[in-house]
Amino acid sequence: MEEQQSVSSGLTGMLSVFIDPAGTAKHIPAKLSWLWPVITISIIYLVFGYLMLPYAIQMVDARLNQAMAQQGTPPERMEAARNITLMFTRVAFALTPVIIVGFLALFAWLVTVTGSIVGLRAKFRDVFSLLAACSLIPALQYIASYIVLRVKGDEITSQEQLTPPFGLDIFFQDVHGPLLALLNYFSIFQIWYLIVFTIGLAALAKSTKGKALAAITPAWVLPLILRMIQAALQGASGAS
Repeated sequence: MEEQQSVSSGLTGMLSVFIDPAGTAKHIPAKLSWLWPVITISIIYLVFGYLMLPYAIQMVDARLNQAMAQQGTPPERMEAARNITLMFTRVAFALTPVIIVGFLALFAWLVTVTGSIVGLRAKFRDVFSLLAACSLIPALQYIASYIVLRVKGDEITSQEQLTPPFGLDIFFQDVHGPLLALLNYFSIFQIWYLIVFTIGLAALAKSTKGKALAAITPAWVLPLILRMIQAALQGASGAS
């Protein structure tokens, strides 16, 4: 009976995160508050990751064809490279739930450590549960990205096309590389996520929103840096 109440409390907290993050924080102490968010985002990324696979394959083929044209690589070597790349893509897709839990745990730990530095006290388990619930918002962006790609129906030839504009990048059509990654990162979904996470963490730790905002810094700075590095590497590869 107690476990059923914990699961029910976790489900209620998850559904309230979109409009009432402080209310979600009240449900975090429940034993299984992390369960429903982790299951839900895993299903979302598995389902829409599967639907996105054809677009990812298009991008791989476009890159390999470009490399073959520029470097004169024999077709058999390009086919072998394609098979290896697709194998890694499919393996990463199959490991989606593991990857999700791993990143949630990493960022929850970083937020917990940063929080302790700025004077915000929260347990790792509670931060993990809250982060999992808040991560439903970026998952909505993943769904929206697929819908945009599906509606547009364009052939995918670059990573940039796999990340439709939902932020300031919609006003800068000729921007590429790290700057585009920066503008694209701060989408309406990402800003919504940061606001919700800040309010929820402040309520969870019974602290100020300023301390909560400082504590969540690693949860958005690290992904932003990695995305900008990826964009820079892809730009350098495309220019070579």
